[in-house]
Amino acid sequence: MWYLTEAAEWFERQRNESNGLLDSWVENSGYSIGSMATASTTKAVMTLGAGFVDLLRIGDGVKEGSLKGAGVDALRVLAVFPVGKTLGLLKTARGVVPAKFIIDTGGPNCFWVASAKALRQLGHSYKGRLLVGVDELASALGMPMNSLAVIPNLSVGMTLLKQLGARVGVIYKITSVKDIVKILPRDGSVLMLAVHVMKGRRVIGGHAIYAFRNALGQVRYMDRTVGTKFASATQGVFKSVDEIAPLYGASAIIPYEAAVLQNVFARSVAHEVPRLFIPVLGVIAEDR
Repeated sequence: MWYLTEAAEWFERQRNESNGLLDSWVENSGYSIGSMATASTTKAVMTLGAGFVDLLRIGDGVKEGSLKGAGVDALRVLAVFPVGKTLGLLKTARGVVPAKFIIDTGGPNCFWVASAKALRQLGHSYKGRLLVGVDELASALGMPMNSLAVIPNLSVGMTLLKQLGARVGVIYKITSVKDIVKILPRDGSVLMLAVHVMKGRRVIGGHAIYAFRNALGQVRYMDRTVGTKFASATQGVFKSVDEIAPLYGASAIIPYEAAVLQNVFARSVAHEVPRLFIPVLGVIAEDR
């Protein structure tokens, strides 16, 4: 944005001039608490605003033709995006690799296999211990592996995951893949799905999988099957629910319930708010 650099430089000149005026005002007031607090807050707001105005300089670094300049521009670009969410997405996208290799225990345990994979992808730990398989998940819940609880619906299953400290969202009723795309966050969280296994118009069974976004933000689906290759799917990761159906002798897989399993790396806005006060406190301390 080279043509906007002049505007950014104008703002910087105004900020420096205002800082000088504020310093003089505080000095003339005899360094009263009121004047120092007001001046410090104003400076903090201007400093915060300067970070946004600096975005107008994007492209200046590249124009310099140096590696350092390109690096400065890269930092400016990062400022445009929701960095916390982006890092969370990248971190859980990396967790897909170990999740792929969670052992499929077989039997009617699809929810437990899907949960173990999802929690591993999210890097979820329980009492300081990383859960790396269905057996550890069962042990944490006090269940014997040969007698895992039967999960009649997603609500029951997610309630059990809450006992492990998982951050679970509400249960959604869904009718199409469009609902999944709409509900699935872009912060690295995953979407647990209850699906009907169909044979023509007839429901022949139930199943549990989950959806997630890869590093590019594309929706992918994780199934319990490890080592299976079908179409473009490898080791349980599929581009669509339609690719999963033939593995179970079904004509279609239809999701009907969904719940977000939140990314433990993502920070809420509430956790970020205190950071806004750091510049204010820092300037007040410096002025005093």
